[in-house]
Amino acid sequence: MPVPEPDRGEGRCRLSLDLNRRGRVCAPLLLFAMLAGIPGAASEKPARQSSKPESSSNSTTTSQLINTETNPTLRFPIARMGHMNGTLSFGWLDVSRDMVRYHVEQPPAKSQDSFEVSRQGIRVIGFQGLFLEFSNPKYNRIFYLPPSEWESLHSGFGIVSAAEGGAAATSSIEQAIKNFDFALALARPRTPPPAVVESPVAPPSPQPTVAPAAAPNIVLVTPAGASGNQAVESDTSPLVIRGAVMDASGIPVVMINGAPANMRPQSSQAAEFWSDPLPLQPGNNRFQVSASNAAHAEAHFDVLVHYTPKAAPPNPRALDKQEIVALLHGGVSIARIVELVKERGIKFRPTADDLNVIRAEGGSEELVQAIQQAAAQ
Repeated sequence: MPVPEPDRGEGRCRLSLDLNRRGRVCAPLLLFAMLAGIPGAASEKPARQSSKPESSSNSTTTSQLINTETNPTLRFPIARMGHMNGTLSFGWLDVSRDMVRYHVEQPPAKSQDSFEVSRQGIRVIGFQGLFLEFSNPKYNRIFYLPPSEWESLHSGFGIVSAAEGGAAATSSIEQAIKNFDFALALARPRTPPPAVVESPVAPPSPQPTVAPAAAPNIVLVTPAGASGNQAVESDTSPLVIRGAVMDASGIPVVMINGAPANMRPQSSQAAEFWSDPLPLQPGNNRFQVSASNAAHAEAHFDVLVHYTPKAAPPNPRALDKQEIVALLHGGVSIARIVELVKERGIKFRPTADDLNVIRAEGGSEELVQAIQQAAAQ
């Protein structure tokens, strides 16, 4: 029997058989191919893949940065797939620091697919094959698709091919949802390197003057709000400093207070960095983040953290003034009361009048000194 050959341009098959026989052979093949191209069409749910598509070094250029000054938002054109029947809707996915919003543009009948949820409220996220899946708690399966392809793509043939073409961009969407600040830093326009300035022609021979190499760009993520010498308040120790560094000539070397930082490259020109846990002392703690590139150009970022340890909770068995006076009235020995003050502490700030009252009720100087020592702790 002649073997049918798929026509990839139009999805038809040519057979050398007569018209009736061709229909009987081609129809099952078309149905099988369409079902194979629609995720979720099989009788059993496919196992979740452990790997995701590799992202390219310029994957963040697939997003559009909007509301730069008021509420920075990364916008992606996407296709969203129905969970049960594989139908598609097309629209814009906006990811900001706090929210994730999807607005359906096509077709109007799928407008109910639109949603707006807290970015922190997305609990499940990962790849199944070429498709990014998450719940908010509504199930979503999406992939990057330029608006120019919205009207030409339908369920069935072409979905896998389109998802393969946007795999790097779909990976950028995952990065934006999981680590928005780092994705935003990569998406912001970079300052172009300074131009080469040539000196005027002068005898005996003109000498071109080359401007110094541009320094790397440091973006600090943690501690939040750090800038220059302005102190950042903290009541927890130790501290982990996190951020991103970028340079046109390659990944720079990052040091924190002279010690090498931990690095995770994100592209050929950018990397995420973080410090080992840094113990804080009460008061001001100064740190310096430095980055240097292959041309030995350096950038510095000073971090000032003011650490105030959390106050220890008071002892519920601590004594107040009335309880000490009651012990004196009850005939408890001075030595025992001194022992209780040292063991349990006190829960009042004794004034001179308070101490005079305790003396008048029979308290000794030893007891007064124990109360003063407990108040100083």
